[in-house]
Amino acid sequence: MGTQLHNSYRDGHGAWIRGSFHGHCSEHSACASVPLADSVQRYNEIGAGFVTLTDHDTVTDLSVMRASYGQLALLHGFEYSTRENVIFVGPEVEPLYKLSLEEALAQAGELLTVVCHPQPEGPRREYWTRAKLEALGTWPDGIEVYNGHYGIEQALQRGREPYYADFWDELLTAGHRMWGFANDDFHDPDDFDNAYNMVQVEQATPAGVVEAAKRGRSYATTGLLLVAVDEADGRISIEVDAPCAGAFIGPGGQRLATGEGTCFQYAAGDEAYVRFEAEGGTGRIFLQPMFKAG
Repeated sequence: MGTQLHNSYRDGHGAWIRGSFHGHCSEHSACASVPLADSVQRYNEIGAGFVTLTDHDTVTDLSVMRASYGQLALLHGFEYSTRENVIFVGPEVEPLYKLSLEEALAQAGELLTVVCHPQPEGPRREYWTRAKLEALGTWPDGIEVYNGHYGIEQALQRGREPYYADFWDELLTAGHRMWGFANDDFHDPDDFDNAYNMVQVEQATPAGVVEAAKRGRSYATTGLLLVAVDEADGRISIEVDAPCAGAFIGPGGQRLATGEGTCFQYAAGDEAYVRFEAEGGTGRIFLQPMFKAG
């Protein structure tokens, strides 16, 4: 008998659909330049399965868009912006941004809650820290491990940081079970579809998307796609759709095993968690961590 893992992908079924949980429109976010109708049309044209609007401290009405794009799961949301940011996402969302962040998280219920761009300027500026998250009282469901808005050329030139997996490992190592997400944080045409999530849904509805994401039935990507993930008794096998450099990562951000190609294997030992990430010519991928059972 090998190591027993809590594997959110085990016995998965349903369709994999793509989309971002973080985005803005020019009508309700002064920092955005693209109107709501234009952005939804863009996502529809690339075959997205879901679209989320998380304008700053407001819930944008999606009723017209839902009537026009019945094949898309359109999710309501907002970005809590009066302090370090968190997105709140659901089929319908109450104006919890009127509360303190602690109260909003405590009342979020079945909403998906994700920490946004947790270290947007790296060590130059303190933003989210483990101590700040621990002080909230209610843990968000997940954390952005990659933010596409901060990964565009002009953002990088200003010192923005789009990659936050090191902070994710800090939180996981401290025992906080959080899922990882990649969002394009759509503001401008250059942001569009730079990062997204693949979510395995039993029903391609707003409620089905949120439920699956909260259960960890998703992975984060900037273009590299998962072909298969299998795990039995701690033996993990992963296949992706293009050549890349991959790594199984454990507590403290330790690289437990590395390799190149499209297929990767690792036999888990006594690690509290194991996660996989990779980068190749088509982009990055971040799978959800598998946690040691017990």
